[in-house]
Amino acid sequence: MSSPRRRVSAPFSALVDNEVFAVDERSAQLIVRSTADVVIIDIDGRQIPGQTSQGVAVINVSDLDADTSYRATIRTESGEELDTVEVRTRPTLGPIRARFATISDVHLGTDSFGGGRSITDDHNEPYPLRCGRSAITEASDWGAEVLLVKGDLTDTGAASDWDLAQEMFADITIPFMFTPGNHDVWKSRDLEPAVGAGLLGLPDAPLHFHDLDGVRLVLADTSKPNRGTGDLARNAEALKELVSVDQRVFLGLHHNIQRAPVTWFWPPGIPSTNALPVVESLASINPALFISSGHTHRNRVHWLGPGEQIPFTEVSATSDYPGVWAAYEVGERGIRQTVRRIADPDATSWTEKTRAALFGVWPRWSQGRLADRCVDLVDE
Repeated sequence: MSSPRRRVSAPFSALVDNEVFAVDERSAQLIVRSTADVVIIDIDGRQIPGQTSQGVAVINVSDLDADTSYRATIRTESGEELDTVEVRTRPTLGPIRARFATISDVHLGTDSFGGGRSITDDHNEPYPLRCGRSAITEASDWGAEVLLVKGDLTDTGAASDWDLAQEMFADITIPFMFTPGNHDVWKSRDLEPAVGAGLLGLPDAPLHFHDLDGVRLVLADTSKPNRGTGDLARNAEALKELVSVDQRVFLGLHHNIQRAPVTWFWPPGIPSTNALPVVESLASINPALFISSGHTHRNRVHWLGPGEQIPFTEVSATSDYPGVWAAYEVGERGIRQTVRRIADPDATSWTEKTRAALFGVWPRWSQGRLADRCVDLVDE
């Protein structure tokens, strides 16, 4: 197995009014900004309507052909043309064998966001709950067979946060796994994550795995009680056993893998001296490895391990701009990540408000480029 040519992410991404946010081999997700209540996308001889919320519409376009270019025309209901966007679908991975999804950084229990917690919500339901629930529904409807929750499910580990977690997962119809993040082990917590997971019917273990056709899913606990930083090395030996399989392995973490031994941006993750030797040892056992984290509330891709052949992605938060869940497809030729915005207007009404955080700089940090969000690991 090997990666495509290495791509290096810019620290900030350029933002445009209308854009392709996500694309796979058969579908695309377009973001349209407009003062109109409803916008229309003309593409492939079809007209697809989208409802705006907080001035934005998140529109999913399906039934496209793989590896094909399209021109999408955006207009109002009255026919006024607003913009055109070029869409290019991704090459096929061959027959799809498995689908799964991830969410992270839901932060159940918080009620505000941004510097000084100045951005507040006036909805009758807490924004982390409705964002999380909408992400779960959309992932299930897309066809995910398993959901991985990559930490910071709660904001402070309070008992009331875990009450909201039970409400959020009450109607889930697919298996799910959870590993804690630093907020779940916050020093002010009422419940240990193991107790909270038990309330959700989940086992207490530092590592979890689930086998699908063609891929093993692994979640590793990198949290350190009362600390913001993470630790991957403590589970190294057990991880080596779990990746010793004759199939692809997806490794989900909460903390990001730092590329340096010291923290050069906030929040602190796993120091390179702790994480990179583990990644190299795992890659030497199974080069068909794909690693992904949350924690940083941003979308980025890096290439790690021997020859920089192992993709490591950071996936932004479910509960603030851009407000996402990540879809994964495993085909005969590889594994694909497609980060999608939550399309439910009840969620975008909040996530668009958080776009204003840090004097408008937040989206330039959190959104990433299309190549950061949509990542393939394919066979040569």
